Amino acid sequence: MSSITIKDVARAAGVSTATVSRVLNNSGYVSQEVRLHVEEVMKSMNYQPNVLARSLKQERTRTVGIILPDMTNSYFMTVARRVQQHLLEKGYHLIYMDSGEDAAKELEAIQLLQGMRIEALIIAGTGKNADILQHLVGAGTYVVLLDRIVDGVNTDLVVEDNAAAAEEATDYLLEKYGADIGLLLGPTGISTARERLEGVQKALRRRELDLASILVFNGDYTRASGIRASDFFMSQNKPPAAVFSANNEMTFGFYQGLRQRCIALDSVEVVSFGEVPAADLFSQRLSVIYQSPDRIGEAVAELTLKRIEQKSREREKRIFTPRFEKRFS
Repeated sequence: MSSITIKDVARAAGVSTATVSRVLNNSGYVSQEVRLHVEEVMKSMNYQPNVLARSLKQERTRTVGIILPDMTNSYFMTVARRVQQHLLEKGYHLIYMDSGEDAAKELEAIQLLQGMRIEALIIAGTGKNADILQHLVGAGTYVVLLDRIVDGVNTDLVVEDNAAAAEEATDYLLEKYGADIGLLLGPTGISTARERLEGVQKALRRRELDLASILVFNGDYTRASGIRASDFFMSQNKPPAAVFSANNEMTFGFYQGLRQRCIALDSVEVVSFGEVPAADLFSQRLSVIYQSPDRIGEAVAELTLKRIEQKSREREKRIFTPRFEKRFS
C-alpha cells in the first residue's frame, strides 16, 4: 500500500495542497474552521508527514543528539529525560547514543549524528575527541558539554564542583578513621575523576598524608570495577574501615563484591559520589554526595534551546554544587 501524501489529504479535505502545508507548518493564515477540518481529515487518514523531507526543505531538522557514557547510569538518564522533556515542549526531538566510555564508539556516534544533520549536540565525553567536537563548534553545530570538560573544546559547559564535594567527603572519613580508609577512584582521562581526585588529595594534604598512605584502587566508573575494588580492599590483611567511591556505579559494584564474598554490606562505611539506586532496600552504612540531575538537565536544555533559537555565540559555564549528606557522624 502506497503512503498517503499531502495531495491525498488536500483532495479528501477539499482544499489546496498549500492550505494543508500551512496547517502542517503552522505558518500563514488558515481559518480556525478550515484548520480543524484539515487536522480531522489527516487524523482519519492516519497521515504521517515526511519529517525528513520537510526538514531538508526547511534546512531544519529540529533534532538534537545526546551522547552519554552509560545509559544505564541513573544520573545520566535522569539528566537526559529532563532534557528531552524540555526539548519536546519546544518541538525538538532528542536522539540518544551510548559511548560506553569508549572513545572510538564516541567518535562513531558523533559522526553518525553529524550525518543526521542534528542542530545541536549534548555530550558527556570521554575526553578523547576534542578535535572533531571543536570542528563541530566551528562549523556552526551547537555543542554543550554535560558533566565533563573536554580540553580544547570552547563551548558551553554544565558541570559540578566535584573537587569541593570530594574534599568534604574525604575529610569526613579521615576525621573518623584516619588513614584506615580505601579510595575507589575513577579514570583520570575523564575530568570529573581528576577533579574528585584533586579534592581527595587536598583533604589528605591537610593531614600530612598522600595517596601512598592510603589503600587506593583505580576504577573506570563501571560496576565491574567496583566489584574488583571490593575484592582488592577486602583481601587485604587489614581491610579498610571505610571507602570513598568516586561514582555511584562503582559503589553499586563494590556492594555486589561484598555480597559475593558473603560479607555484611554494613561492615564497611561508604561514601558515594552519586546516589545508589534502591540503596534504601538493603542494610548498609552509606553516606551520599547528592548531585542535581534534574536541575542540570534543565540547564542543558535551556542552553541548547537558547543557542538554536537565538543563534547566540556567547559561551556559558554553569556550575552546580553537590550536597554531601552525612548519615553516620
